[in-house]
Amino acid sequence: MKTIFYTFILLLISTFTFAEGTFISGKITNEDSKQPIAGAVIKINFFYGIYYTAISDSTGSYQIKTKDELVKDYYTLEISANNYYTLNGIILVSNNAQYNFSLKHKPITKKTVDTIISIKDTTSLVQTTSPKKNNLEGYATNNLVFLIDVSSSMNKPIRLPLLKESLKYLVDELRPTDKITLMAFSKTVEEVLPATFANQKELIKNAIDSLKYGSTTQGGLAVEKAYQATLQTFVENGNNRIVLASDGLFTSGKKDYKRIENSIKDGLKKQISISIFCFGKPTTETSSQLNKLANSGKGNFAVISNIDEAKADMLEEAKAIKQ
Repeated sequence: MKTIFYTFILLLISTFTFAEGTFISGKITNEDSKQPIAGAVIKINFFYGIYYTAISDSTGSYQIKTKDELVKDYYTLEISANNYYTLNGIILVSNNAQYNFSLKHKPITKKTVDTIISIKDTTSLVQTTSPKKNNLEGYATNNLVFLIDVSSSMNKPIRLPLLKESLKYLVDELRPTDKITLMAFSKTVEEVLPATFANQKELIKNAIDSLKYGSTTQGGLAVEKAYQATLQTFVENGNNRIVLASDGLFTSGKKDYKRIENSIKDGLKKQISISIFCFGKPTTETSSQLNKLANSGKGNFAVISNIDEAKADMLEEAKAIKQ
């Protein structure tokens, strides 16, 4: 009798939990045109303030893969996108679930049109000097892949928070033709934002703000993934560059370090360079190793401790190649 009882309990638990996490996917489309919506932010709120987010790609597709063991239940959902009404609702979270959603486009009202015309007319009247020269004028198109260390050791004001602020500054400086990809790594590697043109500044900044701390660091695998991502979005005659941002403690030993060296060597053959930014105060030995890696990857190495340094170094990465 006891055996039957315990078997029943185990079956019940297995029905309502997922030991390997939960996978949710689907598409986001325009409610009227049925066209895919790129850059929509999907946020599912779980228990105790835990939530997972994803950003839809150019086909409107999104994927959420949880790392934790979750209970099968109903959870709140929020989907937002530029120029669309925000969608709020409740969904049943289950493994390998597929949910497609549609968003309603915000209409352009007469008030909006009048405001645009007013701004345009005012601008034409007060424009008495030449437009400000863009800081990146005369430089090659950028294909920048930011590989960001989100391990627990980055949880200090001069590390991840400083990195986020300097990244958002760079986003404001980039041109519409420039592309940026965000990848985060700790124990695993995650593409937080696929290659996105810099004219979608709000979308990119939201993705930057979404970066959260993880656990341990596996740098070798992360660097390999970053080179793969850069190759997929390669720009001919452009600045195809990985920017590895960390506190310097992103390898798990000599084997991992050797793996990074090999990735850098292979990347150079494909005209992809790598720069390394160290946020914090690394040891002399760590600085020497990171500097060596950056030099071998035809990139820059910098130790960053304040916002002015961070902004200047970020901008220099976008000015690495002249047209």
